[in-house]
Amino acid sequence: MKWMPHKKTMLVFMVIFFVLVGMGGVFSSNTTAKDNKEIGPNEIQGKVLSIRTHPFGRGIIEVKSDQTDEVYTFYAGLDTVYEPYRYPALGETIKVHYFNDRGRLQAMLVEILKSLH
Repeated sequence: MKWMPHKKTMLVFMVIFFVLVGMGGVFSSNTTAKDNKEIGPNEIQGKVLSIRTHPFGRGIIEVKSDQTDEVYTFYAGLDTVYEPYRYPALGETIKVHYFNDRGRLQAMLVEILKSLH
């Protein structure tokens, strides 16, 4: 009979844990990304406003969205893939696949859709 209070408290903690985990899934970044009226969750299509590259392949790309006219700043690194294999030029239309890294939008894939050439 001594174990009965411990079993009840363990059950209460498990229920609270699963409720909090469920709420985390409802308020996650993937859920809010679907509501931002872009072309898809964590995908943006727009024109390149500026691109700044640093040594070792890192840089920043600013894109004005075609759908919402909002300006997004993406951080590019060594893991960012460019299709075709080059940096985009100013004014080109690109599609960026990204993820939210603690408030910073990290570009994973940059597809150049309309080239200026």
